[in-house]
Amino acid sequence: MKCLIITTLLDTEIVQEREIEMEVFDMNNYKIGNCIGCNNCWLKTPGVCAIKDDWEKLFKKFLKADHVILVTEARLGFISFQMKNVVDRLIALILPYTTIIKGEARHTSRYGKCWKIGLAYSGEGNKDFLNEWMERLALNYACQSLGAYKINEMEELYHGISHI
Repeated sequence: MKCLIITTLLDTEIVQEREIEMEVFDMNNYKIGNCIGCNNCWLKTPGVCAIKDDWEKLFKKFLKADHVILVTEARLGFISFQMKNVVDRLIALILPYTTIIKGEARHTSRYGKCWKIGLAYSGEGNKDFLNEWMERLALNYACQSLGAYKINEMEELYHGISHI
């Protein structure tokens, strides 16, 4: 089981040695631009973004992971704009075509894989809202939500991963 931690925080204590195999992608060392909505990653070049930045490095690590933890600041009750850039660019995980799942039109996974994805945040986030947002994100990207946790609750998130 491989866990990828994508972080915008400079605090390395949150990613100390664990019983799970993990890799840390510190976004402070990379340039990840905004999605421009061109849909090339869906239609013209499946899974490959038209923006030439460090996205491909992160996306390849994401594809190899089983679990992904997004670690970021909560600003104005929501994730940072840097982490939102990552989430938006993950659109290539799914196909542009829809199918009916539980009575709703949903995109299906491009890679036939169901990642388990969680969020850890610092600052003033609304935990109920962020948990609901994680559920919707997971539903829309054909993943499974591990939930949203405050930074000081990360042990609970790690514990949940090690018992999956």
